[in-house]
Amino acid sequence: MLNFVTAAGHGWTLRHMLRTLKVPTRRWSYEQVIRQSRLPHGTWVFTDHERLSGFELSVAGEVAEQLRRAGCRVLNHPARVLTRMALLEALADAGINRFRAYRADEAARPVRYPVFLRREYDHRQDGRVLLANEAELEAALAALRAEGVPLVGRLIIEFAGEETVPGIWYRGSAYRAGDAIIAHHMALDDQWLVKDGFDAARLEAYPQRDSFIEAERKFVADNQHAELLRRVFDMAGLDYGRVDFGFAGGQLQVWEINSNPTHGEQNSLFGTSHPGRVATLRVAEDRLHAALAALDTAGEGSVELTGEILREQRQFFPFRLPVWRRP
Repeated sequence: MLNFVTAAGHGWTLRHMLRTLKVPTRRWSYEQVIRQSRLPHGTWVFTDHERLSGFELSVAGEVAEQLRRAGCRVLNHPARVLTRMALLEALADAGINRFRAYRADEAARPVRYPVFLRREYDHRQDGRVLLANEAELEAALAALRAEGVPLVGRLIIEFAGEETVPGIWYRGSAYRAGDAIIAHHMALDDQWLVKDGFDAARLEAYPQRDSFIEAERKFVADNQHAELLRRVFDMAGLDYGRVDFGFAGGQLQVWEINSNPTHGEQNSLFGTSHPGRVATLRVAEDRLHAALAALDTAGEGSVELTGEILREQRQFFPFRLPVWRRP
């Protein structure tokens, strides 16, 4: 049995996989897990670490450790996973990334510009604006405070993206599932913040369409960045997730790792893809599903969850949804 644990309201990313993966799979919320006195044996995958408070992470880590000690396979153990800020610092210190991040509520400020703002505890941006210098940055932070927005949880990130051709930016995405690294897809956009990328109509009109389609096919087939990306996942403490990256000065730059990425029909790629990409995306998704299925471990019986913190959670029921996590 494969058990995925997500933040409440964020299990929709797994719907397609739950229907199509050819091994028994179940999705739990952290609230559901904490309230159980026993959990089934099998493989447990913890996700959405950035959406949990420090206390919630501690409780989740206790659950994960009890499952591990009982012989369950545990991926993304909450005690090992780095925060977004800690991972960006580690990547910069290791020379993998050429940019650094700073906490907006602390005194340290960037040494290179432009920069942009983003939230540490979810996957949203504070707009799509690049701030050209310290004066623009301080003005943007002052505007947030004037609107009553605390700077805690806001990151200032040095921009290190480059156009792949004039006016076009690139993003690559790869998954990890256990020991497997799977090159999954590429995306192009006409803005520096590459999200879903070109849909079918925009790609059809793109002058270098055929070159992109062939480059994506080769990207998936060759999986040439696998060893570096495995190192990045290891640094992050993640055994499962999707890494998004680009290039600057010919050097791979890691933007983030999402521990609860979307799959299949839930991923907008599959609903809006150009016909020329479909075969490549299917190969990548099939490889991902095979790697996920290989994570399944048979187990009989259940694991009793003990400990004072867990007993208190079940007794007093304080594990309610924070405002920012309500669906």
